[in-house]
Amino acid sequence: MFLLQHLLLYLFVSTITDTFQAMDLATLEALNSSRITDLDILLLALTMSAYGLGAVVPVALYLLGHVRKSAALRLKAFQYLLAMCLMVGVIGALKYTVNRTRPFVGHNSIERIAEASSPSFPSGHTAFAFTAAVALALMFRNAPLRVTVLAWAVLVAYSRLALGVHYPSDVLASILIGTTAAIVAHHTFRKYGSMVPIGKDI
Repeated sequence: MFLLQHLLLYLFVSTITDTFQAMDLATLEALNSSRITDLDILLLALTMSAYGLGAVVPVALYLLGHVRKSAALRLKAFQYLLAMCLMVGVIGALKYTVNRTRPFVGHNSIERIAEASSPSFPSGHTAFAFTAAVALALMFRNAPLRVTVLAWAVLVAYSRLALGVHYPSDVLASILIGTTAAIVAHHTFRKYGSMVPIGKDI
């Protein structure tokens, strides 16, 4: 947590320091302008999948646990929800505390492809994606699953930049927040999970 606080502070400072702001914008311009425009629809689908997966996974885990009579799977659903709640709390607080303007506002060099109305820092979609991916990677010791969900999260993060709706520092902060939320939830449930009233395996 100590390291996370300092990294977030560094990223916050980068949003208000002229030199870092210029670097942030230059990196975004390169990613936004170099994207393959024929893949914009795919990028939009990736970006929208972040919130969709965030809502579907806990329900799917709980229902699968119910069908299989598995208390362990039902517990994973609650672990996932805790990770999401932690992430949402931090993201919501930072968005309206920092209140950073979106990059396409005031910068004609940025082509906006996706809709975005809330403050820019940090990226909610990226945070959802990394919370989901890291939570699943920690819960299931399945190499193909881990590679798939983490690759998906990276692509979601890239989509937010390519679509022109976030600065790189927004995305990096969200990767840190989402990853940390998933790790905290994982360790919390390893220590206190037995206290959750979900019933026993039948």
